[in-house]
Amino acid sequence: MKKSSSTLSLAGGLVAGLAASLCCIGPLVSLGLGLGSFAASAWFAQWRPVFLGVTFVLLGVAWYLTYRRPRADCEAGSCARPPGKAARISLWLGTLVALGAAIYPSLPAANSQINAATVAASDAKLSVLIPSMDCPSCAAGIEAALGRAPGVKQAAVDYDTKAAVLIYDPSVTSHDQLLALIDGSGFPAERSSVK
Repeated sequence: MKKSSSTLSLAGGLVAGLAASLCCIGPLVSLGLGLGSFAASAWFAQWRPVFLGVTFVLLGVAWYLTYRRPRADCEAGSCARPPGKAARISLWLGTLVALGAAIYPSLPAANSQINAATVAASDAKLSVLIPSMDCPSCAAGIEAALGRAPGVKQAAVDYDTKAAVLIYDPSVTSHDQLLALIDGSGFPAERSSVK
């Protein structure tokens, strides 16, 4: 059975849309699965504009092929049938998924701050810059991974300042282990900024 052009265009648009957001989705998924870093995120971030362009061109083709008017010069039964309701619903859903993937990196992350009232005298503090973050979602993913690390009591990662602040128990984890965890996220910490 031959796939229709609109279905192939929709599938291509979805793949390109997801590839355009892998710079931010990839590290989150990788950290969520406990795999560590997603080193290819920088490569995907570099090509994001191209992937977004391909996404919208392919989605435009899919929309055109799905909603165009059939030719009037068809002979009895020789014309292809127009796409049905399922194809149109798939196109709408696919477009929403592609748009969601395209705007996901631009969504603002929650503004995280350290709650000074809960910091104990025995706790240690680590402040570091992470200049390679390329979207607010990256900051949220790094913050979530750091928050789950053993010994970390609080973690705040701010995309606007590219800074991370950690409150941790030095008897459970060390400053070097936390820096390695940040580096393992695919967004290395700037060693000269460590406080």
